Amino acid sequence: MKRLDIVQRVLNKPANARYTAKFIGQVFDEILEEISSTLENGEDVKITGLGTFIVRKINDRPGRNPKTGEPVMIPAHHTVLFHPSRSLVKDSGKTEKK
Repeated sequence: MKRLDIVQRVLNKPANARYTAKFIGQVFDEILEEISSTLENGEDVKITGLGTFIVRKINDRPGRNPKTGEPVMIPAHHTVLFHPSRSLVKDSGKTEKK
């Protein structure tokens, strides 16, 4: 599912009929921007019913250049992990009855 698909689904709900796709898209972008800036500050983001975005520090470690085979040191960096909530995992496992 793409961003536009999400915006269209939100727009198609009767309660949101008074809003434009542009407005809903802007709100969606603001939410993502806020999540991103919080993660950049090293803080975790927990969204009830969705999951938790966790910032992890990866220490530097030895590696190897795949092209030359030469040993190199991979520098320390941060990465973001996502742990889905129990309810999201439970809901995603549902199967439709035919």
